[in-house]
Amino acid sequence: MTSRKGKARERQLARDKYERQLARRAASARRRRQVKAGVGVLVLVLAGFAVAWFLGAFDSDEKDKGKNPKDEPSTSVSDTSNPSDDPSKSDDKSDKPSDDKSSSDGEK
Repeated sequence: MTSRKGKARERQLARDKYERQLARRAASARRRRQVKAGVGVLVLVLAGFAVAWFLGAFDSDEKDKGKNPKDEPSTSVSDTSNPSDDPSKSDDKSDKPSDDKSSSDGEK
């Protein structure tokens, strides 16, 4: 037969063991929840990027490539009919009298 002290000690040891197991299981469950939450957030972020990709958020148009809206020339400069970049050539043409006027005056 075991004494009262022996039974009380066994109960205390069993209770301590149970509490340690309970704490270990709680910590394991907490880690599992944290990992699942992290994976869920990662999946949501990747899904958001995938949706944005398919909707064209990361596409660059060829006409807009390398241009900043501030750097775009004004419409009066870009709509010139003379393809030459030299302004002196365009000024020379505007200073000369038109051949159509001089030839029409001389014929009359």
